[in-house]
Amino acid sequence: MKQVLSYSITLIPDTDPFDNQYFFQVATDISSPIIIDLAEVLKEFRNDRVDFKKDYKLWNQVYPTEKELELFQEIVEKALIKRKKVHIINCTLREEVQIIRELYEKLGYFDEKENRFMVPFITAPVTIGVNIRNLVYSTKDYKSKREQICFIPPPREPGHVKTLFAAINSWMISTVNMNDISQEKELLKTLLDTEKINLTILAQVLSGNYLEMGCQIGKKEEWILKL
Repeated sequence: MKQVLSYSITLIPDTDPFDNQYFFQVATDISSPIIIDLAEVLKEFRNDRVDFKKDYKLWNQVYPTEKELELFQEIVEKALIKRKKVHIINCTLREEVQIIRELYEKLGYFDEKENRFMVPFITAPVTIGVNIRNLVYSTKDYKSKREQICFIPPPREPGHVKTLFAAINSWMISTVNMNDISQEKELLKTLLDTEKINLTILAQVLSGNYLEMGCQIGKKEEWILKL
């Protein structure tokens, strides 16, 4: 069995090196005054005029992309003006990623040699995170999953999801948060099986980057994945 760390994969002593099992630690019960949860901010802007139960795709309009983007922009602008660091979680939109890309390029975070962003988590004015469910589900899943995926922010169009993965792999997205690891282990396995994210990056966004930001981690769940 191998332990997956933020920047390396090491063999655990006295275990089989060929068993294709990987040991992760997943941060849970995370807290910090810098965290702003878009899901919580969006709740007061629910559009009750949309009857999504007639067509579950309409759940995407109960908390529309336009309002999420507007709120995101306000949070970023306020953070930059007040010079107060924020970590915005539950982001879902390509436009949000583009705002962060432009900010990081302006701040000189892009490393041409590594072809990715090298974000100094302690000093970066804005960092962003996504929820595991918004990586796995998109609007194409409403027909089969119906109310099971009526969460906040809603699953967005596949193009947004594709951008989120690209942003994780280029280190623009710093964290991936989970709701219940006991129920969502299979979602993580899906991401790895489809090769949309590699092992060490997954370890970074699930745990390591939270520590580098200075967040308080109340608990670490241990997770063994067989690939």
